[in-house]
Amino acid sequence: MTGLQIMEGDARDVAAIMPVMDAAFDPAFGEAWTAGQCLSLLTVPGSTLVLAEVGPKVVGFALTRWILDEEELLMIGVHPEHQRQRIAHNLLSFILRRAREHNRTRIFLEVRSKNPASLFYKSFGFEYSGTRKGYYRGDNGVRYDATTMTLNL
Repeated sequence: MTGLQIMEGDARDVAAIMPVMDAAFDPAFGEAWTAGQCLSLLTVPGSTLVLAEVGPKVVGFALTRWILDEEELLMIGVHPEHQRQRIAHNLLSFILRRAREHNRTRIFLEVRSKNPASLFYKSFGFEYSGTRKGYYRGDNGVRYDATTMTLNL
């Protein structure tokens, strides 16, 4: 995609990611975070916000955190108007490149079971490594399992 820039952000960018958060995550599954949750995460050492911008507009983002030699991908979101343009691919590629540069040995994530996004992660080499029963709670109180996926770097 022309004009796409991937860069690290910080707490000042949380307001800019919230329209993407609200549009990209269906409230039925309970996966979206609030601005307060994002801000709270970014106060934790080792937490990172990665932005995808087209011009001055944030069209996607990712949140990660790392401890020692492991990194966790907490979420990737791309605004529906910009999906299927390799933005998530570019975000994840940036995260993996940065993880390797910082000598991380493993990166893991959780994705709602039966979420087609798991196929995206598999295309990068992530493998299924477990299940967390009832991890997500949807807006109607329904609980959804999470699949844990891991990539050894």
